[in-house]
Amino acid sequence: MNTRARLLRVLGNAFLGLALGLVGYYGITSILAACGQSAVSREFERFGGIAENSPTRIDVVPGAVLDFTGWETEDRAYWQGLAPGAAFGRLVVPAMRLDVTVVKGVSVADLKKGPGWVTYTDLPGPSGNCGISGHRTTYGAPFRRLDALRPGDTIDLYSPYRRYRYVVDRTFSVTPDRSDVFDSTVRPTLTLTACHPPLSARYRLVVVASLDEVRRLADVRGQE
Repeated sequence: MNTRARLLRVLGNAFLGLALGLVGYYGITSILAACGQSAVSREFERFGGIAENSPTRIDVVPGAVLDFTGWETEDRAYWQGLAPGAAFGRLVVPAMRLDVTVVKGVSVADLKKGPGWVTYTDLPGPSGNCGISGHRTTYGAPFRRLDALRPGDTIDLYSPYRRYRYVVDRTFSVTPDRSDVFDSTVRPTLTLTACHPPLSARYRLVVVASLDEVRRLADVRGQE
């Protein structure tokens, strides 16, 4: 075997080893994410929420489009009482084909379980900017398709008591130091962020959506 052939063989083996290593790494993180997501989904249901893949139908109560009646003693009390890493709510984004449980916090451990509520941002409510971040590649990559969102797309965030429906206003990218995207707002807003492009932390992809509806959830547990 000549020198060129040996070099090509070495390089081929090296690339094969790298590819297998990457596949194994992503496979392991996906398994860990699935286990963590399953645990927080069960936790959300214990708190009274309806998690993804639940056979329970979700209905909303007809009435006011922005129903914040009892919000302070229900939703705000629920969210403020959560421990770090606990189940924050359910996020459903049809345009992303996403249905996932969000956790409280964005530490390394938190984001291994699912997208996380940025704890220094506002709670979903009558005003303020609620920030949620998630992975685009590893640990199940819940925000892999964040770049698929367009103005007019809907984003539903569920507490155990309400459905908060947001409508996408705009998407853009910023450098990682632009924490101002999470600044508080008078108009109730939801901001989703993730690294951009995939496999890189050079930028942050940002999706900003405005609150369109808040509906109380009907009690439909036990119904088909």
